[in-house]
Amino acid sequence: MLNRLSRRLARRYRRAEVALARWNTAKPLRRRLSRSSDRELDRALRVARMRRADLFTAFKGNARHRKRLAAMMAHLGVDRATAVEAFWPQLREADSLCADCPNVRRCTRLLKWGLRDDAARVFCPNAALLDDMARVGRSPSPAS
Repeated sequence: MLNRLSRRLARRYRRAEVALARWNTAKPLRRRLSRSSDRELDRALRVARMRRADLFTAFKGNARHRKRLAAMMAHLGVDRATAVEAFWPQLREADSLCADCPNVRRCTRLLKWGLRDDAARVFCPNAALLDDMARVGRSPSPAS
């Protein structure tokens, strides 16, 4: 009886240990990219079974500002994989700009309404970079 109880406790302890390790490893996914080294970030992505391009999608545990940046990238037709490959250092800076952006409400409204005008280019500090990324690689349309 005592042996069975100790095995159960050992299993629970291991599960808690693994959960804590995953939570600590996922920290870089919840904060600005500039606060983590590429090595630390790649380790967290490996544990989460993700790639760098997946950072710019809406998933549970992703930073809010990065979800907005991902939505803006999708709104402007930017292919995430191509953008990450060609513009990684600039995307790290864009992530920080997005985290400190004074136009969060305006950005959220634009993305919520799905307007296809040039409004984002007026207020978004990352507009020029997003335009460059869109020119390099257009996102494949869902219909094709």
